[in-house]
Amino acid sequence: MNIIPKSLIKVVASASLLATTLIASSHSLASQPLPFEAVYQANYSGLKVTAKRSLKKLPNGNHELRFSAKSWIASIEEFSQFQWNDSGQLVPQLYEYHRTGLGKDRHAVLTFDWQEGKVTNNVQQKPWSMDVPQATLDKLSYQLQLRNDLLNASPDLQYQVADGGRLKDYSFELMGEEVLQTPIGKVNTVKIKRIRAADKKRITYLWLAQDWNYLVVRLRQQEKDGKHYEINLARAELDGQSLQGN
Repeated sequence: MNIIPKSLIKVVASASLLATTLIASSHSLASQPLPFEAVYQANYSGLKVTAKRSLKKLPNGNHELRFSAKSWIASIEEFSQFQWNDSGQLVPQLYEYHRTGLGKDRHAVLTFDWQEGKVTNNVQQKPWSMDVPQATLDKLSYQLQLRNDLLNASPDLQYQVADGGRLKDYSFELMGEEVLQTPIGKVNTVKIKRIRAADKKRITYLWLAQDWNYLVVRLRQQEKDGKHYEINLARAELDGQSLQGN
């Protein structure tokens, strides 16, 4: 019986890097992301996986980036609630991850306390706290910060992410431009690569739509065993408007 490999789940979830919105070019609260919804498709050994990403503003003024991925054998739900500060830095407040299926469920909740400079990790109902510096992000919110930085031509695409009870460095480099054929037409993209240590065999590439404010349209990952996984944008809306390529 086929099951979804954990490596593919990580690809789909991290990719979801999936979908941001129109963020204006100034770093200020006056230019906030528009609501969006995006759907992605992946295929592994004939098993289809559908992933969805959405962004909305909550009644309390925070923003929520939500991701889900489902197949007949397993599902993932995760979200990040955050604010934008005056300098255009994303400030996470709460992150949750819930996975069911694959023989073992997993649940994690991260609560940020910026007055104390700490994050409380509650994984499988076993909480502990750790110190975090300013500008620390979670596993979803860094994706939106990345796109915001690309829009503003920031040369430094490096982020500290609270993940698995410790801080991890996520770095990216620009690789060039490419026109992709997608289910919604041709899309002008910029290709970026995740930078990892020389001894790491995993390779990750992302293609982000230049005309759609760097919405991710494709993610491809090569595992250390040489296998490739890929997810592709199927359809998307920005502020209720459907996106169409050339």
